[in-house]
Amino acid sequence: MKHSTELTDLIMSFDELVAACGQEPHWVMALIDENIIEYDVPEQQQFSGYQLTTVRRASRLSRDFDASVPAIGLILELLDELEQLRQLKRQMDNAAPIIEVDISHLK
Repeated sequence: MKHSTELTDLIMSFDELVAACGQEPHWVMALIDENIIEYDVPEQQQFSGYQLTTVRRASRLSRDFDASVPAIGLILELLDELEQLRQLKRQMDNAAPIIEVDISHLK
């Protein structure tokens, strides 16, 4: 495992990714086949820390809910969308308040 020279992220091989997530190689390959994770550099099969985080989340979903790989892909997509919506809500909550004026009594 090494650190990227461009970013402050990890770069790891396929074998290191498999060892770090505690799953079988064929299961990690199923995640790749399902486009849940992708190679950073396809020819070299290098993976980032972000991809490790995704594989670990997928592993927990598989373990906790006995979810299939396609179901894991859908669940992760929905969780990402939920987080985006929560972030948008926080931004809207922190925006300047809207002042409502009752003009019904004005002529």
